Amino acid sequence: MIQRKDILAFNFYKKEKFTGSYKGMRYRIEKSEQEKETYFLATIWPGPYSYAATDSALKTEKTFPFKEESLNEITEYLNASYEAKKDDWPTGIS
Repeated sequence: MIQRKDILAFNFYKKEKFTGSYKGMRYRIEKSEQEKETYFLATIWPGPYSYAATDSALKTEKTFPFKEESLNEITEYLNASYEAKKDDWPTGIS
């Protein structure tokens, strides 16, 4: 399972995007802004390819408020997404 500590500290996201993977599921977490609203954008897709090299149709996105507490919700979302599609993620990839 993905742990909260695995997705880094809140301050990291003020300037950077974070990508990670878990058993064939790739994910990216980033700060995003639209019309004066700031939020987290969490994207998941099947490995092994990077975000840029993966067709957009294979990606799933979800937004969360841009606050520290949301990182717990994002961790839960990533784990639930992995479990929901457990058989769809490529095997042999960490």
